[in-house]
This record gives sequence, structure tokens and C-alpha cells, in this order.
Amino acid sequence: MEAREKIRVRIQEILSRRGDDQPFGDQDSLIFSGRIDSLNVLEIVGFLEEEFHLDISEVDFDQTQFDSLESIAALV
Repeated sequence: MEAREKIRVRIQEILSRRGDDQPFGDQDSLIFSGRIDSLNVLEIVGFLEEEFHLDISEVDFDQTQFDSLESIAALV
């Protein structure tokens, strides 16, 4: 499974736990639309660090980097 698909699956899991089973596109807003919150962003950061061996602390943290599947995948 490629990185983008792994990230999509994780986001779908997070949304589902929040009671949101609506589909989302690669460029759809996740944070600013209210579909995920800051705690969910931290969960995504942990996932990226563990799954893809990224060190997010080396990157200037900007919440907009986590607002869409496309922007999250660009970090990988």
C-alpha cells in the first residue's frame, strides 16, 4: 500500500471515530472544515513519525500542512 493510501485509511479511521463517515477528496479541508481537531492532528503526526520515520519537529509546524490528505502526503 502506498503512503497516500495509508494516510487516507488513518484519516478515515479518525473521522469514523468522530461519527463522520462522509467521503473526502485529496484536497478537501479537514481542520478548517471542523472534521478533525488539534488532537486528531497530533494523532496524525504520531502516525507519520512511526509509519514513515519522519521527524515532524524538524519541520516548521504549520496546521495548514495537515488540512488535507494532499498536504499531509506532501510531508512524506
